[in-house]
Amino acid sequence: MALESLPGTQEIKSKVKSYSTQNETLENSKLIKDIQKGASSFDLSKSEAMKTLNDVGADVKQRAQEQIKTVFDDLVDLFKETIPSNPAEGSKTVDFLIKQVLSASQNTKSRLGEIVADEVMKTAGCSEEQTFDPSNKIYIRVSQIDIRNLLKNDPNEGSWDVRYEKGTPQNGVLPFQMNRELFRLTQNQGQFFSSQYGGTYIGKTGNPLMDIQYVNQRPLQNGSIEYGDFFEIKISNRITGNNLSDFLRDYYGSIDIIDFNAIIAEVMNILTNFIDISAGFSKTEIEDQSNFGKIIQRILGLCFDSREEIDVQGTAKLSQLDNIDDSFFEMSSFDLKNIEEEIDNIVKGVTEFEDCGKIKFPVDTESITNQVRKVIDIDDSNTEQKINEFISSVENISNNQNWQINAPNSLNINVAIKNDLLKNIPKGILLSIISPKMLLGLMVVLSAIRPDFVNNLVIDSIKDFINNFRTFIVETMSKVAAIFVEELFVLIKKNIKLLVENLILEIARESKSKQLQIISTVIFLITQTISGIVDYRKCKSLVDEILALLNLAGAGISTVIPSFALAASSILGGFSPTRAMALVTENLQSLGLPTGDLPSGSPNVALQALQEQIKGTYEEQVKNGKVEIFMPPVALPPIIAGLTAPGRGIGKAF
Repeated sequence: MALESLPGTQEIKSKVKSYSTQNETLENSKLIKDIQKGASSFDLSKSEAMKTLNDVGADVKQRAQEQIKTVFDDLVDLFKETIPSNPAEGSKTVDFLIKQVLSASQNTKSRLGEIVADEVMKTAGCSEEQTFDPSNKIYIRVSQIDIRNLLKNDPNEGSWDVRYEKGTPQNGVLPFQMNRELFRLTQNQGQFFSSQYGGTYIGKTGNPLMDIQYVNQRPLQNGSIEYGDFFEIKISNRITGNNLSDFLRDYYGSIDIIDFNAIIAEVMNILTNFIDISAGFSKTEIEDQSNFGKIIQRILGLCFDSREEIDVQGTAKLSQLDNIDDSFFEMSSFDLKNIEEEIDNIVKGVTEFEDCGKIKFPVDTESITNQVRKVIDIDDSNTEQKINEFISSVENISNNQNWQINAPNSLNINVAIKNDLLKNIPKGILLSIISPKMLLGLMVVLSAIRPDFVNNLVIDSIKDFINNFRTFIVETMSKVAAIFVEELFVLIKKNIKLLVENLILEIARESKSKQLQIISTVIFLITQTISGIVDYRKCKSLVDEILALLNLAGAGISTVIPSFALAASSILGGFSPTRAMALVTENLQSLGLPTGDLPSGSPNVALQALQEQIKGTYEEQVKNGKVEIFMPPVALPPIIAGLTAPGRGIGKAF
């Protein structure tokens, strides 16, 4: 299943590159003139670079790597392309993006909770008015909610504590550590929640929600007994009415669906395998986890461009032959080979990074676990400090002497790890959501509405869960991921506005026409307010919004001149050296020619030469340019017979 790059990003990158380079070229032109005048008021790096102005050459070697990219990956790359020449301090680093995305996971918790609750209700097929019968006991197999085998592992042993919530559960104190409590219940068969805490479980509203215990058998309708591992649940009678939707939102509001500490653990495990290595998983368990990771990657690569359906008409990231059917959830031979390599790495206790080729780095699980614990131990109210400590922990891990020895001198391990980290944050967030406490809400609602379905539902692996809940997985995961796409999208638009505004202002300065200055000012204001209704799961919607902004810099350009347009041509601004140079730069970049600063840091003098050529041509046009036109015969009014004679016209070009 081949995934293509986000449609339209190449056009966006082309325009962004040319605009950004044009701004840099204008700045370098001023610097060169300052040098010629003996000026010294420019930064040291540029000053040193000017010593090699006559050096010609640049590294034009290009590497082509086929990668499966998600929408998030594409936007990360676009963000890097759109960084202005003089960004605010720190904004040009990967650290900046990591902080933005991780912060978004905490700032949007309420939205994420609503997404999960809505999808659970849709999956159960119940309306907002659906009620439950509090007299009925509900039995849920432990395996139905513990699809990643969390509850089989003690939170006080090994590195498993980092996958559980922090702290000791206290009924009524939110967020409640339900994963820890579910594990405790499995170790105390037959003990009700209410026996431990002196009352039934309390939801976000302060109302009692349910009582729960772990049992090893359940009664069947035919009077027989089924033995196994079950949670027995008694939903509490609600004073405001036994509405399932109210129950679900009250429950999800009482737990932390998006647990920041779990996100940190999942992302670090994706990077280093530190939990998988220390956990001693079987090959089957590792394979099941890896399969799930591949499916999440595919979901992150989906585009919903046609009436909320997957678009297979060529505009989606999936090719026309792909669709959401059985094949979407099956592993290709290429995937199976990658999974085998992942299993082999875990068995050998090593990890790899995308930018490091096939170099295998030994994983010190104890050291990494301690680094993660150090982040988790920071007070949950101080998200910024947690994020900064997390980034520091990644740097500490990358400075591991064994890793430095294995890596070539040309490789910056710290940057390589952070690039991997950034692109895996959405995946880590989605993995952290699929936990027993979240799935408990799903199964309780399903049991209340469709008890026969749940009673006969056998889930012994992640694959079994996916086969039974495909729509829930795809819809929930894609909508949650869209929130983080939105976060990047906002940052990209902000950068593009700066690029476009700079070009528009330069065009206005060049013009001797007050009219163009007025038009440019209006366009400048438009860049502050332009905004469409964007569905962040629709690739075309994202691309159109960005292109609309980029195309503002081309305002006034007309390639087709029908008669009605000629009549209105007086408002055109005429030839613009800046706009022309931006187009030339874009064309050069399309040929793969280097247009940025040289590797030494010195300006690309070839572009300066082109800039001066265009300016000289423009100045000559302004001073001496004229236009001669052919005037065809024109039909005279009916009262006068015949046509006018052909004629010539003369005008001024500028």
